[in-house]
Amino acid sequence: MPTLSLPPRRSPGLDLLPVERALDEAGLIASGLSPDQAEALAKCAAWTTTYPLKRVQKRRRVEAICPMLAPALAARGLSFAAADLGEREPSLERLDDLLREAADAFESLDCGDPRLRCLVLVVPGVRGARLLEATAPSRGIKDELLRRGILAGEFFPSCPFATTFNPRLFALRSPAPMYVLRTLLESDWRFLCQIPAWQRTYRERFGEPPARLRHLGGPLWRLKQKIGWRIDALRRRFFPDSREPVELDP
Repeated sequence: MPTLSLPPRRSPGLDLLPVERALDEAGLIASGLSPDQAEALAKCAAWTTTYPLKRVQKRRRVEAICPMLAPALAARGLSFAAADLGEREPSLERLDDLLREAADAFESLDCGDPRLRCLVLVVPGVRGARLLEATAPSRGIKDELLRRGILAGEFFPSCPFATTFNPRLFALRSPAPMYVLRTLLESDWRFLCQIPAWQRTYRERFGEPPARLRHLGGPLWRLKQKIGWRIDALRRRFFPDSREPVELDP
């Protein structure tokens, strides 16, 4: 049962909440959040701590959507924060500043294993696609965070991106808009391989990607991606219900 035994951790600009605090909607309201903010934060906390644990087919194996979540929860490496920007279309510069604040807060986390640090920043009321506009490859903020060893992901209810392993699994559709910041890992080449600037930043930190991932981003891989997208577009057109992922285990 959620408890308020753990106080929020102070960080530059943001109050970081442990999982227990983030799940307690009544406690969040009592601490000063508006009912809408508290509801969005609690729903995102519940979703983040359960949905990515669902086991799905990943090519030749079955495993959790996010294999890192279970060890992160066990290490108490997952924290939450909320930011009330007061508008649906904040300026991109304001979102840049928010991400820098979040990066400072992320770097203050200490769970023993830096690979298991994760910060979920909920931004209720902001148009979800605005999060993507802020971190577009043509802008510099995402690469700035990558240079700090932080991978930022954008989650919102209508996020159009499927997982890299299943074009029918839309695992970034959170209950409310949120940024997720976590430690950049060597295996993250799959998320960066299509953007030259991000490739350079990756190589500066890790060198060449692992052999099993080096084909990602290459001409043949890009061709397969395009074919897959076209097939999936036809599937969505003629079989709309096929977009739902198959969840193997609860």
